[in-house]
Amino acid sequence: MNLDKLLAEFKETADQTLLREINDTSKLEEQIRMSIKDKRKKRFPFTYPLGAAVVAVVLVATPYWLQKEGTSAVPVKETSVQPSMNQNPSPNSDARALDDQKIKETAEEIFGILQVGMTQDQVKEKLQFPHIVIDEYGGSGDDYSDEYWGYNIFAKEGYQRKEDWVLEETEGLLNRDLGLELLIFWRDKKVNGYGLSYVQGKEIHSFGLNRSGTYSESISKGTSNSNEEYNDTPDPSTLFDLKDDEKEQRYFAYMEMEEKNDELWRGLSPIDILKLYVQAQKDDELEIMYALHNNDDGVEKPTLEQFLEEIKKDPIGARNSARHLDKLLEQGSSMSVENISDKEAVVWISFKDNIEKVGYRMEKNKKGIWKVGWRALQ
Repeated sequence: MNLDKLLAEFKETADQTLLREINDTSKLEEQIRMSIKDKRKKRFPFTYPLGAAVVAVVLVATPYWLQKEGTSAVPVKETSVQPSMNQNPSPNSDARALDDQKIKETAEEIFGILQVGMTQDQVKEKLQFPHIVIDEYGGSGDDYSDEYWGYNIFAKEGYQRKEDWVLEETEGLLNRDLGLELLIFWRDKKVNGYGLSYVQGKEIHSFGLNRSGTYSESISKGTSNSNEEYNDTPDPSTLFDLKDDEKEQRYFAYMEMEEKNDELWRGLSPIDILKLYVQAQKDDELEIMYALHNNDDGVEKPTLEQFLEEIKKDPIGARNSARHLDKLLEQGSSMSVENISDKEAVVWISFKDNIEKVGYRMEKNKKGIWKVGWRALQ
């Protein structure tokens, strides 16, 4: 279906939309692209690798991934992380005297503790390292946070950061002047996201959660000047790229609608819908991802509020799903459609290394528009 005709028809029926009186959407699309690009850079402002590497951002909790085989999650034992190794000026108190395994274990313990929405008292009880209240964070200020706590963990005695908290302390980590850095964002005294980086040999491993509970991670093999390496690195092409075609225009148009309407998805194939779904995941557009599911009356599904809240409460599921998405983007080689009926299909994704295919259940809703199904494949 011609996009101009489709948009014209939609404008006639919509009571309110930001697309009114816009005939040429190219400027709008470019603004949205730049906004998305900025959001990716600023989500974890002090860990630039998270915004520039090929980062998989989870948009759904593990139960809703439509895989042929579910991703298993290893439960993390909830405990407190003790500060003794960080506070005592003994030979074992800093990263130079610690092996990588101990540093990694501490990072994983912190991951198992922190969740979006935790209170400051809860974090103090569980995470017993000393922290710094950051008066001048140096970030953009558009991350919806009103307070920041910084942690220099396994740092040598008297260590002073060389970088503002807006940047990763690359030199200190690689020189093992500290083993791990953590920045927690707060809003109304509750965790609003965090970023964490730690040294492993000559690599820096970074991960974190943003305010919606979605997860990002990266590994950089940097030098002391590696913060300079993460400027405008283009994403590599993938099987799921929209490639500036009509689907991309529909995607940007939907983002700007005040009153959302599924008519923009009419006429798209199951593969088209799945590509839009993956694009929403990459852009951290949770509400678009939810809207691309089949939300007909009578379909067993969470409400939007339940869906968003579940993501915040399940960091393990967020990590598993992020890594699954990363696999799709990096290794996905082809897609095919298996038609089950006139209202149900499966999009199968094949991989470069010939591992088992992954299938996504697709359903045609009551309006005749293809959507992603909630039920996992059996």
